[in-house]
Amino acid sequence: MYNTHITEKQFKNLVGIVHKVSGISLNESKKSLLKARIAKRLRATRINSISDYIQLIDQDKDEFDNFIDGITTNHTYFFRENKHCEYIINTMDPSKSLKIWSAASSSGEEAYSIAIQLIENHFRFEIFASDISDTMLEIAGRGIYPLDRVRAVPKQLLHKYFQKGVNHSANKVKVKPEVKTHIRFGKYNLVTAPPPKAEYDIIFCRNVMIYFDLPTKQKVMDDMWTALKTGGYFIFGQSESIVGIKTPLKTISPSIYQKR
Repeated sequence: MYNTHITEKQFKNLVGIVHKVSGISLNESKKSLLKARIAKRLRATRINSISDYIQLIDQDKDEFDNFIDGITTNHTYFFRENKHCEYIINTMDPSKSLKIWSAASSSGEEAYSIAIQLIENHFRFEIFASDISDTMLEIAGRGIYPLDRVRAVPKQLLHKYFQKGVNHSANKVKVKPEVKTHIRFGKYNLVTAPPPKAEYDIIFCRNVMIYFDLPTKQKVMDDMWTALKTGGYFIFGQSESIVGIKTPLKTISPSIYQKR
């Protein structure tokens, strides 16, 4: 029997670890989520208590990475918040080569969704899709997903850019190679890594800032500003806000900003 009881001291310890590594702030309302994610790791490692598990992640880097993976993984799907991509297609010149960063791209659905629509509209582009999680990057690299992840993809695009699984993979789809050639997946920690040089025309950083406290949001925003070319676009999630964040970016439309 696994004991998932967590003391206040243990909770604060784990919250501090998560914040230091990923920038994610977990409050009391997230305690049940933390316990559920740790319970999975207790079963996987056959460790019986939270205290023993904390000792393990302090000593074992691989398990530490598994722990961070478990906490930072979020559900996503193809063509989520697609108005942002539609804005790019309707606004930008397809003859101009675009360099795009899909930051905190999770398991790759965002990057593939952008690529499919830009290919369909004859854009020239390359995408760097980054995430903190090795597990998510591995899934993204394979490009194989359950059918429910492509529920928002128009049927004509689904047939054109995905291969449907057969036999034991009948409930899955695979992204076609011509989409993958436009994307490079790589590990990047938004909180601890130095900012890239100003080389991106568009940066997507969606549905991750909501997990950060204000100082972390400010740090990430400063880095994103540095990484953008002049005239480049920074795109937040539709449920996110830059209230309280100091930035010279100009608001273009809700959740879309430009470096002037």
